[in-house]
Amino acid sequence: MAKRPKITADTAPLTSNPFAGLSALIPDAPAGEPAPSPIDEAPSEPSVTPDLSGRLVVRRQKRGQGGKTVTCVEGLDPDLIPALLTRLKRELGCSGRVDGAVLVAGTGDHGRVASWLRAAGAARVVLGN
Repeated sequence: MAKRPKITADTAPLTSNPFAGLSALIPDAPAGEPAPSPIDEAPSEPSVTPDLSGRLVVRRQKRGQGGKTVTCVEGLDPDLIPALLTRLKRELGCSGRVDGAVLVAGTGDHGRVASWLRAAGAARVVLGN
């Protein structure tokens, strides 16, 4: 098999515009380049501190997870779990899901999850196995 010929990139700007003729077909076409639209900032989350006054048990689990180690957090209010899970996944950079009344984080580092919960305002965090 022969070697392919090398293609050199020409640094000159493009000289033809295949869409130039289309602007004449639209009667109200703006002239020139369109103005860039301003980038909307993401809406900030409300800074409501969740009530984490109860006892939270943080434990590692490997059974039933396809051989992966996950961290389970028990003792949370079921209404707070989805909001906490969203924050935890974003701030710790891990996956996660809700399994009944248990928050399941896709990381085996349960100490890191426990320290994150303490920083989020949890009064009592107990490390399991």
